Amino acid sequence: MRALVDDYLAARRRETDQCAERAPVPSGVERFLRRALAERLAVRLRTGLSHRAAGGAWGRETERERERRRRDAEAQPLLHAWETYRTSPHGFRDLRAVTRSVFHHTRILVLDGSGVEVGQYHEPDGPLTLVDERVRSEALDALRAHGVDVDAPEGLASLDGFPNAVVVAGGDKWSIRLSKQGVPRSRLPEAGWFDPGSGTLTVYAASLAEPLTVLLLRHGVRPLLVTWGTPHEEVERHNLRAAVAPAEISPVSSYSRVTAAAQRLIPELHRRWLNAKPDDGEVLSARAGSLLPPLIDDAAEDSYYRRALEALFAAPVNLAERGPCRLCGRSAQSARPGLFYCHGCCALASRGVLRDTGVDGAWTEAIGYALRRLAEIEFSGPPSLTQLDRVGVPFEDHALVDEVLLCRFLLPRPGSAVLSARPLRPARTWTEWLAHAGLLTDGVRTSMGTATTATDGHLCRSLFERHVDDFLHHRGVAHEPEPAYPRHPELNTTGLRADWRLADGTFVEALGLMTQEAYAAKVARKQELARHHGLRLVTVTAEDLNRLPEIFADWLPKGSAS
Repeated sequence: MRALVDDYLAARRRETDQCAERAPVPSGVERFLRRALAERLAVRLRTGLSHRAAGGAWGRETERERERRRRDAEAQPLLHAWETYRTSPHGFRDLRAVTRSVFHHTRILVLDGSGVEVGQYHEPDGPLTLVDERVRSEALDALRAHGVDVDAPEGLASLDGFPNAVVVAGGDKWSIRLSKQGVPRSRLPEAGWFDPGSGTLTVYAASLAEPLTVLLLRHGVRPLLVTWGTPHEEVERHNLRAAVAPAEISPVSSYSRVTAAAQRLIPELHRRWLNAKPDDGEVLSARAGSLLPPLIDDAAEDSYYRRALEALFAAPVNLAERGPCRLCGRSAQSARPGLFYCHGCCALASRGVLRDTGVDGAWTEAIGYALRRLAEIEFSGPPSLTQLDRVGVPFEDHALVDEVLLCRFLLPRPGSAVLSARPLRPARTWTEWLAHAGLLTDGVRTSMGTATTATDGHLCRSLFERHVDDFLHHRGVAHEPEPAYPRHPELNTTGLRADWRLADGTFVEALGLMTQEAYAAKVARKQELARHHGLRLVTVTAEDLNRLPEIFADWLPKGSAS
């Protein structure tokens, strides 16, 4: 570059010399020109200074300076609030990492015990972004347990001056946003941004430079330059909307096409949470003059639809029979005679319409109603999540089947809790929803589960045991709780007991904690003990709750297996 500049200047000199030879400049012109320009500049400076002094504008702040002072003043209370935030508990429990892939797009998420998305690890080299910076150590442990080779930032324990903010990593810059409870991440106000390419951190208030730098260090990034800047006009409007009218997250995550006739099965107070379309489920292809193809679900071509329908009704789909969906009117198929349900309604029965936002309201009352109604007409007690996978009412009563499916619409599932937001309260687990609905009034929470009393009065140590006990009671299968295994000098020196003994001497075990090594070892001893004494032993897991009629078919009275 220096060589090119030298060549250019040399060429210009030659041109100037040639011009001078042709028309020499009169002597004194350059000196007179300099003097004239200096005098003109002096006049302008005197005029400008006199106008500012006379008009009172001397020393007045500019609009840019006022905005900067305003943002600095607004940031001061945040610094004090963050000191309290860092020492308070975060409320997330049982963090775990999972890998999810949708249409070949794979993400590694960190979830808490109730299914709330606490963070995401951005492959291949990070960062790990979190909705709450206080859980970083636990989130890193969850990732390592999941098999992700991730290291903690150097000196993580000493980087304790972090703000209550989240990093939204994506595109060519990272947006740093101030957290607010109950507000989705996309609507949080922005406090600054980081350019990974140049290593520049830009903050909108000078006092935020240090805590935002610490936040980036905890993400494994060290800014090379920290500067103050003014937010763009679009960002300024976004921050103004976030400050004036923070938006609450809707508990409705999906919509349905339930017809007005089907909605009458749900009390009017709770119908709106079915989130039916305004057209009352009118099929698009049925509209006059529509050029769209008819909406038809074909189980022969859609394996997802076939599996969903067969799982709900425990029977193969009748591919030759078709009729209108009983809930929305769309063309559908059936696994039981006369019970036609489309793919969309089967999916909503499996995943629900509502999600837990961490803020109670009228929607939580609808969930309580649905749980109590299912406990009354289908399960004779609090249902488990596994039991919701299969309809358990007589299939001859079509209206009753419609009602239990609509009640499933109103139930949030684990994993359907609101994602990427800070809830006002921790999302409820399934057991906590049962307690919220008033179905565990006799239950006591223990390390083994929720101890409760079955319908026949037997004490059960978990809801799983209660479901099995209630099944045996309602199906007329005689069962004795807590029978003792025969003694053995090596296998049974502590007085092992089974969960139940049937009338013919068969022992039954409900295996609910097989992930615990001590519990699994104890079960192995019981199985070896049963083999040694020639005892028949039936084991049931939570995945078997929908197969109890098949598992206990040998003991069911005649005519009740169906």
